[in-house]
Amino acid sequence: MERHDLFLLNDSVASFMIRSATLTQAWLLRLNALLPTLRKGDTFKVTVVHRSVSFEFEGWIQVNRCSSVATSSDLNGYSYLVQKDYESHILSEEQGYDGLNKTEPLLDTAPKLFGLMPRGAHIEQSSPLYPFELTEKESLWAKNVTRLYEEAKQNQWSADTDIEWDAIPDLPPEIETAIAQVMTYLAENEFSALYIPGKFLSKISPYYMELVMFLGTIIYDETRHIEVFSRRANAKKIGLQYSTTATQRSLYSLFIEKDYFKTSFLLHVLGEGTFLDLLDFLIKYAPDPVTKKIVTLAKKDEQRHVNYGLVHVKALIQANPKRMDYLKDAVESRKAYLDEMNQENELLLSSLAILAGGSDEEGYELGYERVQQLKKRMGENRIRRMIECGFDEETAKEISMSHTANFM
Repeated sequence: MERHDLFLLNDSVASFMIRSATLTQAWLLRLNALLPTLRKGDTFKVTVVHRSVSFEFEGWIQVNRCSSVATSSDLNGYSYLVQKDYESHILSEEQGYDGLNKTEPLLDTAPKLFGLMPRGAHIEQSSPLYPFELTEKESLWAKNVTRLYEEAKQNQWSADTDIEWDAIPDLPPEIETAIAQVMTYLAENEFSALYIPGKFLSKISPYYMELVMFLGTIIYDETRHIEVFSRRANAKKIGLQYSTTATQRSLYSLFIEKDYFKTSFLLHVLGEGTFLDLLDFLIKYAPDPVTKKIVTLAKKDEQRHVNYGLVHVKALIQANPKRMDYLKDAVESRKAYLDEMNQENELLLSSLAILAGGSDEEGYELGYERVQQLKKRMGENRIRRMIECGFDEETAKEISMSHTANFM
């Protein structure tokens, strides 16, 4: 039975003793795997017991562009101090590849030769160049992204185990239908919030891995929201209701946006920010505890998405205040597209009024007034969030006025 012993001479020189009678495939693998971890001029020691193996090893030294800088023999065998004579084909930390748990600041631009790997790994120079389009830290990063990722991990919840589906009460048909219509609207908007980060995810260099991982949690959040909203609509056999052209055109105008910064503002700050107010409204007027819990859990997730957008957009505006005009143009361009068919989702607004007041004449009028108050509050909070990002109040008001009537 062959025996392989490994010990370190010091921090930089590895030492191997090969006791087998031949240079086995296992040892060839071990030696070949050692070379990429060494730089030019690094040395390692190999001792072989059998003379026949020393001949094989001397051949391996030549084939692998190394040199024997010292040799010796004694009762233990034949020893070689081997030096690597060529530049490593593995990039080193000195070239900017800092590890995930290190304190070095991130590079402003992701290295070109950076593949699908965690930051801190070393990459062979012969590896392919991935065509990542988003490689600039400034356009992507938010200082809270690592914390938000940790929060997302800690606050995951399950549609199966955290929602008591059997506890949904039998509600009047008009109330249950209103819930189904609202849930339909919520689900289609969450498809938008799922697909848009997904569209950009493959374009971002994994060098900024914390952001990539956080976007992954957003996608999972939205997937779970789509599931619970759809299940709530179907819970009492009413079923999913109607998707309007107004909603679909609004979502389409967001879906086709190609700029990550604009999308972050339109989706996370304006869209999902406004969505928080809608979810607050539903928490307040949900007709049953199960529906209330669904939207409460969803709101906690959405708040993380908004928090990323706020910090991301704020940092970019602080770096260059002229970017406010850039974002204003994005909102106005979207408005111009939507003005071709400028209308609200009347099915949604009517359903919200029923939930907020009731379906009888007096209750419906009260619910309608509450929906109008909701829309006013949405506008006020949009302005507040934009001011938090660095917009002046006048510009924030103009942008808020131009925001889609579809909320998202």
